[in-house]
Amino acid sequence: MEPTVRRCSIASFRLVAGALVAAGALGGLGCGTSHNDGYGATPGDASTGATDTGMQTFGGPDGGSPDGPTFGNQGDAEPIGPVSTCANGGATTVSGTVYDPAGKNPLYNIAVFVPSTTPSAFTSGASCETCAQLYTGNPVASALTDATGKFTMTGVPAGASVPLVIQIGKWRKQMTIPVTACQDNPQPDKSLTLPSSHTAGDIPNIAISTGNSDTLECLLARIGVEESEYTGGATGPGRLHIYQGGSLISVIAGGAAPNTTPAGPASSASLWDTDADIMQYDLVLLSCEGIEAQSANQQVLFDYASAGGRVFASHFHYSWFNTGPFGVENLATWTTGVNGIGNVNATMVTTLPNGQPFPKGVAMQQWLGNVGALTNGELPIQDGKHNSDVSASNTASQGWLVADSSSQAPGATQYFSFNTPVNAVNACGRVVYSDMHVGGASGDMPSKGVPQECNIVDLSPQEKALEFMLFDLSSCVTPNSQPPTPPPATPQ
Repeated sequence: MEPTVRRCSIASFRLVAGALVAAGALGGLGCGTSHNDGYGATPGDASTGATDTGMQTFGGPDGGSPDGPTFGNQGDAEPIGPVSTCANGGATTVSGTVYDPAGKNPLYNIAVFVPSTTPSAFTSGASCETCAQLYTGNPVASALTDATGKFTMTGVPAGASVPLVIQIGKWRKQMTIPVTACQDNPQPDKSLTLPSSHTAGDIPNIAISTGNSDTLECLLARIGVEESEYTGGATGPGRLHIYQGGSLISVIAGGAAPNTTPAGPASSASLWDTDADIMQYDLVLLSCEGIEAQSANQQVLFDYASAGGRVFASHFHYSWFNTGPFGVENLATWTTGVNGIGNVNATMVTTLPNGQPFPKGVAMQQWLGNVGALTNGELPIQDGKHNSDVSASNTASQGWLVADSSSQAPGATQYFSFNTPVNAVNACGRVVYSDMHVGGASGDMPSKGVPQECNIVDLSPQEKALEFMLFDLSSCVTPNSQPPTPPPATPQ
């Protein structure tokens, strides 16, 4: 094979993910050097079976998201090249397990891919994006994690610093890893996690309305998002924007909802008051206030979800959906009030209303078993509620968890979702309604304020289910009848 001659550029050497690598020659050669490509093997290397393919590397100035360390392929950068041809049908693969930001629970449906160009920066806010539009960077190899959080990606280019992206929705981390040709390259356990801060990667822009009966804001803390990400209201560098829920009635009933210092504004005045205020967020989390939300502008939340927004609503926030523009959509049979049913065991829904398999429901059951959340195959829930029932007649909705036959309300839906616009062919938003509280088993102390109130302990069983919901809510929207697929990859 003729040697490859690389051209020199001002970006021939770059600091990527904390390590100085040669962007023009990952094999460690300098500008203007004539050399074989050196991606872990030389032509005809008998020890690996690799064949040199003239692969080229990332170069050019950093690009992509401003939220964390990135790698680039802009300006005079050269494209990544084809994978090595291996003897005896061998392949170059990368395998591993992807964890939540805390590095505790492995995660399902995380895309892992090698980009050939710099992934595009995200634009915050509700938007109708397909999976292909979210997973940018022209992948040359890709995979998805399974219900155990594991993946194996084939057809990976080899090299000393191969770019790697792990992503679900707008959660994304970019890094480089060494890859040796014609063998598996297992990644060290706990080395692949979603980012815990916006300086380590991309985190969705999330609005959280607090409540005096639940602490959804603490779910984010317990899955590993750093305290520095919490900020009051729309301003500030953090990605978790706190708004104070509640009203005078709820304050009298159960005390003021927790807030940041300096205090975030009221949800009714600055979050769900206008389309302009809510549309800037990728996700909106609504913690139970112990009473139906006051001054709830139902049309604003409907507009947000229909535009591609993601909503996580807990217990008393049924009041957004049982009347108003959502109310005419026949999403569920609703029961108002506290309607507590005590401690219950829930079973996972693994079929669609038409009786066909529900792939994500099957995966959730497997995942909950893998993370130790199940007892005798069921999910124990503390202080369950019964405010919704989803049946086959509620065609837009999909149940995920229901109370078992031994509960006070057998079959009571504990968690369901629907895609938005409701019944649209190309839905791009999603809403989750949950009758499970985070605070039901957490030991949080709301009087301390956000996020100091949060008890940083291992997730309870029901919180593990909520973690699954949160990341599924973040993912790109696909039909319930179809299993997720990895980002399309075009081998070079």
